[in-house]
Amino acid sequence: MSFGNALAGLHAPIAARIPAINGMLFASLFFFLPAHVAPAYSISGLILLLSLVEGRFAEKWAQLRGDPLFWIFQAFFWITPLSLLWTDDLQAGLRMVGRYAFFLLSPLYLTIARRELAPRCIAAFLAGCLMAETLAWYNWLEMSFFPEWPDGIRVRKEATETAPFVDHILYAPILAWAGYLALREAVAAAGWRRAGFALLALLTTGNLIFSTGRTGQLVFLVLVALLIFQRLAGRHPLRAALAAVSLTGGLAVLAYHTSAPIAAQVDETLSEFARRHDTFDTATAQRLGFLTNSLRLAAENLLTGVGAGDFYPAYVDVNQRYTPDWTTTDNPHNQYLFTVTTTGIGGGLILLLTYFPPILWRRQRDALAQHRVALVVFIGVCSLFEDYLWRSNTSLLYVLFAVLLLGRQSLGPPADGRQAAPIRAE
Repeated sequence: MSFGNALAGLHAPIAARIPAINGMLFASLFFFLPAHVAPAYSISGLILLLSLVEGRFAEKWAQLRGDPLFWIFQAFFWITPLSLLWTDDLQAGLRMVGRYAFFLLSPLYLTIARRELAPRCIAAFLAGCLMAETLAWYNWLEMSFFPEWPDGIRVRKEATETAPFVDHILYAPILAWAGYLALREAVAAAGWRRAGFALLALLTTGNLIFSTGRTGQLVFLVLVALLIFQRLAGRHPLRAALAAVSLTGGLAVLAYHTSAPIAAQVDETLSEFARRHDTFDTATAQRLGFLTNSLRLAAENLLTGVGAGDFYPAYVDVNQRYTPDWTTTDNPHNQYLFTVTTTGIGGGLILLLTYFPPILWRRQRDALAQHRVALVVFIGVCSLFEDYLWRSNTSLLYVLFAVLLLGRQSLGPPADGRQAAPIRAE
């Protein structure tokens, strides 16, 4: 036997095992979403190395080029470096390009993600959230009732921060998505699995309440309403919608009257909104000011945007012309406006395709159908209040769940009946 034949014979059994190994590595990425994402880069590098060893490049390319999500995600990434052609601050523009790196990596994930991995990936994500929530609950108890306890692992950005790894801006939306998934499984499962998921949903909801993340809290209410609608829709969608709004509204009122942190945040937001014309030194007034001036900036540069690196100086200029006494910002705290102001109307249209890919244009009845809708609602609502694709944890969260749920390999045979089947853990 020649040396080449020996190598080929050795490569074949190794390559045959790589898809299963990469499937496990891909699922492990979900565990780190509520924590630091640095391990995700290392794991992605290992997946890439194994994929190169595996080969099958023609087969993988055929799969990718037939997947609309591949083209959409690449268009969303490359529109940002394209805008460097008309940006003045190239260094700032390159930093912004780096923030969307997970979209560049999405083809690697698309070659691995498939519907059969959904139970494992969701379980890994919820396990990571449970770990983070356990640390957050400890921090809250230590800060609120047991100051003599040793300090826990927590972000030191604000005095009230209880999140262990990332601040509440990122942590609360991640909790909201975890809460939806846990509640969904609690409703669909039975026996000890139902009890376990119900307990996780309760822990997540409690953590969300004292997390101080208003965006996450609002998104969670929207997702709860969506879950109620999904479970009750059947032949009477209007009744289901009314029930969802009524039940969720009742839960919101109950939370306001029974939870001091929720009541304090709601009262503070309403007070800040009422005083928005008198002072700009509140979070609510500043967010409204950022939106107002960003709309002006978008209108003035609608065709091409100001370029990836020039949002800050362009915003300072608009702010100086219209509201010189207001605080400036390096982002509008709104993903839609951030994309349009930096890459123009074309970038905005690509962003909409990124959130609403073709897989959603026709009704799917498989077991993942309702997860897909929930993911789009989640990221669509979140993006009204922050540039969540610009931030590492939530950007990775959307890319991973999108390739898992919205990629072509996610499609499967239609499910029997009207309700989507629960996603069982393997």
